[in-house]
Amino acid sequence: MQLTPGKILPSLAAGALAACLLVAAAPGAAADQASPLVGTWVGTADVYYGGKYSQGTEKIIITAAKGSVAKGTWQWKPTGGRWSKPAPVQLIAMDPVAGEAHIDILGADADGTYEGVLIPGVSLEIGYMDPQHEAGKQTLVLHSLMTKAQ
Repeated sequence: MQLTPGKILPSLAAGALAACLLVAAAPGAAADQASPLVGTWVGTADVYYGGKYSQGTEKIIITAAKGSVAKGTWQWKPTGGRWSKPAPVQLIAMDPVAGEAHIDILGADADGTYEGVLIPGVSLEIGYMDPQHEAGKQTLVLHSLMTKAQ
């Protein structure tokens, strides 16, 4: 099946919602699998927007986690620039696979979707895609490897 550009975001959002519902309904699901996300995560980000590549710093501050859901704020700072205003973010921590050291992370905000991998106590590698970014309706893509601030 091929998705048209107008159907990608709704399809990703529907998939994230379905995954959340499956996790919530799964018997024996870890009670607080999102709790390792709580804290401040900061890392260098690669950005592709409007046909141009740049770098900066991305920061996610997770203030609360319950079950598989975490919430907090996201900020961006271009190299040599200032931090953006904090924007709300919600992330879902999927049930870890037996024997695996990482937890898959999904999420969304008002404009796009997040997908990443958390290695508790080590790193959060996360990507973000906004296929209909407000400035000129051009795709915004961010990728960051973050570490937890002490």
